[in-house]
Amino acid sequence: MAQAGPENDSLLRKVRLILAAFDTASPVLGLSELARRTGLAKTTAHRVATELTDVGLLNRHGRRYVLGSLLFELGQRVPQARTLRLSAARYLEDLALTTRETAVLAFPGDQDVLFAEKYFSQRGGGVTVTQVEGRVPFHCGASGKALLAFGAPEIHRRVLAAPLRRRTQWTITDPDRLRAELDRVRQQGYAVDRQELVAGYGAVAAPVLASGVAVATLTVVGPVDRLDVARLAPVVRLAGRALTRDSAHATD
Repeated sequence: MAQAGPENDSLLRKVRLILAAFDTASPVLGLSELARRTGLAKTTAHRVATELTDVGLLNRHGRRYVLGSLLFELGQRVPQARTLRLSAARYLEDLALTTRETAVLAFPGDQDVLFAEKYFSQRGGGVTVTQVEGRVPFHCGASGKALLAFGAPEIHRRVLAAPLRRRTQWTITDPDRLRAELDRVRQQGYAVDRQELVAGYGAVAAPVLASGVAVATLTVVGPVDRLDVARLAPVVRLAGRALTRDSAHATD
């Protein structure tokens, strides 16, 4: 009997494995690393990567690969994401100006939270840097907890069934504790992160809903020592509700 594994997957599943191997921390990958991350044999990874390069989904620089610009172009055509990004721009700017912190728009991916847009605040003539990757686990941080609490049930089940890996000493890694935290998020209408994703930083996030399910979040991020939840939560919740309303009108 054939062993189950990546080598026995369909071509499309192999393509997905290779494209998902790239992340913000590793935007350029060689063949050996592609094979390691995907579980594919080097010959298979090379064949699939070559085909992806031929159609513009990957670019090759010497012996290494990067994601192709065609992926960005295709991503811009996703109707809901495009509508939300356009509608969210003014709310992100308003949040950054009002709170004087960094404002972020995040979307739920298949496995992680995807950060799509950031508006940086100006404090003392400098830029507040979030130090957050473009993709992070759902259980880490305010955006992820808001998406889990208000999002699709299948994402909630998948995340709670998998190991909750630690990002900082404050990351919630106990499933029961995370369930209790998500119940609290649903009750109060927003999520709070205190150094669970990045040491020294915290965040407040509110969901953006479509038919009652979270399709994005608006999040304010800043140093934990000035994270005033009582001040930030009402502002972020209001922005989330307003973007929910605007997005619904845009798709009517």
